[in-house]
Amino acid sequence: MSFTSQPGQPTSAAGRLIDLILSHGPIPDTVRDALMALYPAEEGPGLYVTAVRKVRPAVALRYGLEAEGVSSSPGWLGDFLLTAEEVRQVLPLAEAALALTAPQRAAVLARIDEWMSGLGESPDFDVAELLDRPLGVLRHASENGAGAAGLTAWY
Repeated sequence: MSFTSQPGQPTSAAGRLIDLILSHGPIPDTVRDALMALYPAEEGPGLYVTAVRKVRPAVALRYGLEAEGVSSSPGWLGDFLLTAEEVRQVLPLAEAALALTAPQRAAVLARIDEWMSGLGESPDFDVAELLDRPLGVLRHASENGAGAAGLTAWY
């Protein structure tokens, strides 16, 4: 199924998917704001930040991973708040979901790129980073006995 009729022009199916994703979320805005204030000022192994005009990277990632990959992801489509113990429990599931063969990885990256380039204004967006970095954050948290938070913000 295609979600763009031409670059930058989402189909009605894309709009319905975005509406579904935005209509739910387990983390209230007040908690989200408090967590954002705790994030380090600079990106490093324990922090991944991406922002793209007119498109939602968390939605693109979920679209790329399809239903099976999404079902192994913690939280609700990019939003999660995990204790250190929960990170240790979730990490093997996330790693298994992303243990992709070369052809599978290529297909996932192509789907992410389709979403990002078709609906957004970011032709140079690094789709591989979007696939790899969130897992790296979970691994970093696990190695350091820390919890992890994933937040999506729509502006």
